[in-house]
Amino acid sequence: MYKASENSWGLIAKIFHWIVAILIIWQLFTGFNLSILEFSPQKIFFIELHKIFGTFILFLILIRLGWRFYNISPSNEKLPKMHRIISMIVHNFLYFLVIVTTIQGTLMSQAGGFDVKLLGLITVPRLIAENLNMYPSFKSFHYFLWMLLLTTFVIHLIGGIYHRFSGDKFGVWKRMSFWPNKR
Repeated sequence: MYKASENSWGLIAKIFHWIVAILIIWQLFTGFNLSILEFSPQKIFFIELHKIFGTFILFLILIRLGWRFYNISPSNEKLPKMHRIISMIVHNFLYFLVIVTTIQGTLMSQAGGFDVKLLGLITVPRLIAENLNMYPSFKSFHYFLWMLLLTTFVIHLIGGIYHRFSGDKFGVWKRMSFWPNKR
C-alpha cells in the first residue's frame, strides 16, 4: 500500500506526485503574475514565497527520486511501445525542468543580489556573485524555462485526463490516482 506494486505507484509516491503537482501549478501562476506585477511590498512578499515553494519543490523532487529508485515501478508492459517512450520522455523532461528551473531561479536571485533560503530557513550558499548586468538575461531564461515547464506540464496533464476519461484500459490513471476510474 505504501510502496509501489505491479499495479500502483503506492501511497507515498502518490502523495509526492500530487503535492508537487499542486505546488508546480502554484509556482507557474505566481511566477507569471510576478512578471506583470509592479514593484511593491506585495510583490516582494510573493517573490519570497515563490523562492520558498521553489526550494520546497526541489527538496520534494529529490526525495521523490530517491523513493522512486528505492521502489519498483508499476509494469508498463501493456502499454504500446510508442506510448511508453513518450511517457518516459515527458516524465524525465518534467523532472529535468523542475530541477533546472529551481537551480536557475536561485542563480537569477543571487545575480540580482538576493539570497535564497532552502525551505525558507537555510540560506543557500552563493553559487554566483551579484551581477546586475546579467540579471535581465537570467530573468529572460527563467521565463523561457517557465514556458517549457508549463508546456510539458500541460502535455502530462492531457495524458492523465486522457487516461482518466478513456476508460483507462492500461491502468495508468489508477496507478497514480487516489480515486481510480470506476468504469
